[in-house]
Amino acid sequence: MLQSLLQRAREARAAELGDGEGLEEGFTLIELMVVLLIIAILLAIAIPTFLGVTNSASDRAAQSNLTNALTEAKAIYQNATTYSPGGTAYATTTFTSSAPEFSWTTSNCTATPGNCLSEQVVDVGAYNDGNGIILAAYSNKDNTCWFAMDLEAVPTNTSTWGTGTENGTPIITTGHVPTVTVSGTTSALGQAGVYYAKISGSGNCSGTHAANASAFNWGTSYAAPGTGG
Repeated sequence: MLQSLLQRAREARAAELGDGEGLEEGFTLIELMVVLLIIAILLAIAIPTFLGVTNSASDRAAQSNLTNALTEAKAIYQNATTYSPGGTAYATTTFTSSAPEFSWTTSNCTATPGNCLSEQVVDVGAYNDGNGIILAAYSNKDNTCWFAMDLEAVPTNTSTWGTGTENGTPIITTGHVPTVTVSGTTSALGQAGVYYAKISGSGNCSGTHAANASAFNWGTSYAAPGTGG
């Protein structure tokens, strides 16, 4: 059928050209405008799709880095069942030795994306326990910072810890109560586990920021992250 249609098109074209007088003819202005319009429509559809795929790939890369880094961090935790053996938080050199594929820092990852991982050891259930860590990775395609937090103990308010200088930043302080959202319901963070969050359009891509923010909302997965603070 297709061959038949092509043959008819050739015959019609040949009849139109006749003895060759039409060989010098080109496209009309309307035909060119129609072609350009079709190209513009295709571009309008393709460009947003391409950008969406690019941004999604960047987010997946940041999430993958966080997941792998968290696995390495939890392995380090098992060595002394704390992120602060002897009351001193593990330095970034410890994490670098375990996972050299990442650029570990305690600073902001916004200026140096890629494999930058920002880490902050935190106290969770008691003074100087070092039972938690917050990691941050930057997705530079859509200007989003992703966070993962591992709490190896049930978080409690620092008002029950007594006095003293904290080893790291306590995850819960007076006026600073992280919350978790599950199925649309937000409540105070009340159990150990791994939590996730993201901040869009912010330069505060560090574990320290997540620990010190006056309000921070966490989620239970990358698909349903907290909105940060």
